Amino acid sequence: MGEHDDDEIEDVAPAQTGAAAEASKGLDRLGGRDDDGDDAAAADVVTPGARAEALRALLEEGKAEKEAEAARLRELAKVKIDAADVAVIVSEMEVEKKAAELRLREHGGDLAAALRSYVAV
Repeated sequence: MGEHDDDEIEDVAPAQTGAAAEASKGLDRLGGRDDDGDDAAAADVVTPGARAEALRALLEEGKAEKEAEAARLRELAKVKIDAADVAVIVSEMEVEKKAAELRLREHGGDLAAALRSYVAV
């Protein structure tokens, strides 16, 4: 393998962002590891009850996010869209009908704005 021995290669986890990164950091701390992955001092060890509470909090956060997304989708479903506009988006942008409908609803039924959103950088 060139200049590196197998012993020198380390596993690199994919980068996490947002809530996943925070949850991972929190679970690392709960597991008695510091940010470097080393064992933390015995004083930093968390009780099983605290771990359970942290997991409950993570589950509640996930539940709240799902409920917020469901509420957003319910509001978007109220937006009136034209089937011809959906067909234009499907044809021009080569996306699935559901994706075209959602994009159109997200832009208040405005075809031009929906189309621009696909090409905006």
